[in-house]
Amino acid sequence: MLTLGLDPGLSGALALLDSDGMPELVADLPVIRDAKLAWIDGSALQSMLLEAIQGRPCRAFVERVSAMPAQGIASAFTFGVGLGSILATLQTLRLPIELITPAQWKTALGLGKDKRASLDKARLLFPSADLHLAKHDGRAEALLLAHFALNRRPVTA
Repeated sequence: MLTLGLDPGLSGALALLDSDGMPELVADLPVIRDAKLAWIDGSALQSMLLEAIQGRPCRAFVERVSAMPAQGIASAFTFGVGLGSILATLQTLRLPIELITPAQWKTALGLGKDKRASLDKARLLFPSADLHLAKHDGRAEALLLAHFALNRRPVTA
């Protein structure tokens, strides 16, 4: 079973881990821009995932995000459009989707809001991943989300 982690947003990314937790794909999300509006390119994302998954079983884990209190209306709208594009694309691929809050996965991995700490942790866990630039924090968070999803213990009643 493959594990797909998605850090939504225009600077977000995806990470696909094999059943052993090794990265098969780490990439920035494809974006379309039209004047001041931007959104995730669902067609390009779908093609990227189809090529990587190759018909194998896969579960998608998307960071459950929402508008921030200080975020402007236009920014919140753009963020929502991007998240909607991601979720719609995953649905067209018929992938099971689970939304996971940042607090869930970051707390479990000993992280907070600091993006540099996420980069450092991902670089330690995935030394072969292309995480060389500060702007690769989306890739790092997608990897860490997928890592968390793959390794968490099931909840027992």
